[in-house]
Amino acid sequence: MPTIELERTLVKSPPELWDEIASQEALARWLPGVRLGSLDPPSRIEWNADGVRGVIELEASGWGTRIRAQAVTGAPSGFWERFKGPRDDRDLERELEALLDGLGSSTLKTKSNP
Repeated sequence: MPTIELERTLVKSPPELWDEIASQEALARWLPGVRLGSLDPPSRIEWNADGVRGVIELEASGWGTRIRAQAVTGAPSGFWERFKGPRDDRDLERELEALLDGLGSSTLKTKSNP
């Protein structure tokens, strides 16, 4: 099963980043069809989507936060997903890169902002 791993260090605190990604709606901005699994605030999110499972880890690092995103693709899990085919690994990698780029953007608003 192919694994995609990306890592960045962002100049934001772990709680600030957590607020931006720790809900299904927030994470779905970058990862279509995502379903949240277990949460370990404010450092770990397990998620899955059609034929993909992943982990996002946040760790304080100097003046910011090291964020690691990992996704493992496998066989489609449900009956209908088998007909759609597996998610393209390049698309998934682009989605994870967009997630990390978006979190690094100073224009993102947290859930508590209007």
